[in-house]
This record gives sequence, structure tokens and C-alpha cells, in this order.
Amino acid sequence: AAIMVVASQQKHGVTPAPITLPGCPDKCGQVSIPYPFGIKDDCYLPGFRITCDDTFHPPRAFFPADATFGWGQTKTEVIYYSTNIIREPDKFINSSWSPVELSGVSVVEGKLLVHAPFSYDCRFNSTWNTARTITIQFPYQSPFLLSQGSTVLMGIGRSAKAQQNLGPSCEAYAGVSLPKGINTTACSGWGCCQVAIQPEPLRPGVFDVSVYLDREYYKNKDCSYAMLADKSWYNFTTTDLDGDVFLRRNDARGVPVVLDFVAGFDQCPRPHQPAPKGYACTSDNSMCVQVPFFYTDAYICRCLDGYQGNPYIPTAGCQDINECERPDLYPCHGICQNMEGGYKCTCPAGTRGNAIQGRCTDIFPLPAKLSLGNQLNYPQPII
Repeated sequence: AAIMVVASQQKHGVTPAPITLPGCPDKCGQVSIPYPFGIKDDCYLPGFRITCDDTFHPPRAFFPADATFGWGQTKTEVIYYSTNIIREPDKFINSSWSPVELSGVSVVEGKLLVHAPFSYDCRFNSTWNTARTITIQFPYQSPFLLSQGSTVLMGIGRSAKAQQNLGPSCEAYAGVSLPKGINTTACSGWGCCQVAIQPEPLRPGVFDVSVYLDREYYKNKDCSYAMLADKSWYNFTTTDLDGDVFLRRNDARGVPVVLDFVAGFDQCPRPHQPAPKGYACTSDNSMCVQVPFFYTDAYICRCLDGYQGNPYIPTAGCQDINECERPDLYPCHGICQNMEGGYKCTCPAGTRGNAIQGRCTDIFPLPAKLSLGNQLNYPQPII
């Protein structure tokens, strides 16, 4: 999925609308960092700080590993265990925390694209396995949550069960040969499965994902995987069932996950009602939109219709759209006139109708024009 900052469409030579505050960096490597997110002090709202790690080339953006409440952390637990004794892990090796990587922000949709590790269980011989389970954890009152509409629980493998802790699960099985009629790119249960996530876990802000192998069904030196992932990201391929192909391809950065974010935990103010403390919709021509978030009130900000930009930037974040320059989005089959917050589209002189729908017709039909022309051209008597 491509999640990016939606910028204003501008003519050549016109300065594009800003996405962050004056004097604040707006990129980390190839990732745009729009306000309310920010890298430097005074460049972000509370809870939206980003760390830019320039030890990578190009630099990469992360949620800070030293955050006060530990939010934005992904816990990766690595376990070795013997399969011919018990089917559960019996030898703990280590566990570690790693920061979540930010890959994209859409202030228009209130969504983030991040990269996170995935769980796996790899069988390398008849007695030993390498297993990893992952936990994505956000603290109490974090402004981030897994996006129920965009993120799914996914399992990949010949005998895998993907499980969200005390939540939904899905099972994937695969034999030696491909059954007839199977869509080789879809997660249909053959080699790959997916199911909607549990949006509100029993432990608020904590999302555990595990993979379980049914070794009685299939025994092979392969890997199985379980993950939270962007539902539009993965196209199943049978080569991912062989060995550790998927692991080697995706382990370095993890898989893409879509999060929702909110600007604050309040109700949107009613007309003529004072805004709550810390109200984030500070641009002119912006509005507050109430959104569901766990069991509390929350909101995001958007530009009013006819405006575009960043509604979180004070005063001038939302700017007028020149609809006449975007006929692909704002059709006009007549005379287009840009107006503040909208546009006017009228039929040319001598015609009438709906110019937006392309239905301008002559006021005088052709026979009437011919008749009028004949009258004008007919010799007049001399008195």
C-alpha cells in the first residue's frame, strides 16, 4: 500500500503548501514527516516524536526507543525448542525490544505505514526448530492503533495456524502438489490464510501474534509464518512455502503494517463551543472529525471541502484548491472560474445547461437560427 502525504497540486513556479512547521525538517531519508509528527524539539505534538537514524543510507525514521511510556516498541522473542519431545517451546533463548520503523504518513486519512517483525517457526532438521513470536505494544492512551480496515492477521505455510492472542486465527495447509482451481496469488487457505484482526485486544494496546505448526499433518524442513500485515501488500506465491525463502526476503525490515492515529482524545467541539485544551485542528478552513478509538472519544483533523493541505499546521495549513487546474477531479465543460472553497462552471454565451455534466445546449435550435438568419438577410422594403 502506498501511504504518503497528500500535497497540494500547484502550478509550476508556485511554492507547494508546507507539510510541517517553519524551520522543521520535513523528511527523513525518503520518508516525509508531516506535522503533527516531527524530528526536532518544538516540531511535533506530544506523542508524535520521530527519530531519524542517519546510520542507514538513506536515513530511516523510527518511533523513539527511549520514549517515556515505551510506546512504539516491538518485542521480538526468539525461542529454540525440540519437536520430538513436546510441541511447545521448551528452551528460552532471548528476547529483545526494537523500535517500529515509520514508512509513510497520510494526514488526510489519519493512517501510518510502519514495518514490523513477524512470527515464524522454521524446522531445519528432525529435532530442532527456530521459533519467534512478536508483540506489538502501545502504551496507555497512545494515539496509535492497528487499522482494522487495512491490517489483517496472515498465516503462510504448509501447516500453519496464525493466532492473535485470545483473538482470531486462521489456518493454512498445503500438500505437495497445487490443487486445481486454486488462485495462486490469494490467501484462500491453501498455503496462505488471512482474517480480520481483533481491533480492541483484551490488554489495551498489546497485540500478540504467534504461529503454530500442525506437525502431524505435514513434516518437512520448511518455515511457517504468522504476521500482522497490510492486506493489500502480499501476493501469495508457492515458492514462499519452500525452505526459508520468505524469511530471507523480509526479515531485514519486516512487513508493512497499517496503523490509525488520532489527534486527541476529546469530542469535537460544537459550533460556538470553545475548543478543548490542546485542540489540534488549528488551520483555517479545517474541521474536526470524530472517530472510534477503543472505548474513548477521539478525533482527527481534515481540511474542509474545497481545501487541501495539512489541517494540523496553524492558520495556513489548508489552502484553497484551484479546481480549474484539475479537470480530472473537477470537471467543467464550459467556462471555469475558481472561487474560494469551490469553483463556478457556466455554459458559454448562447448556450445553457449543466456545464459540469457536459450538457450545454444552444439556446436557439438550428431551425430557429436559420429562420432568424433568413429574416436578417431578407431585403427590407425601402420606404
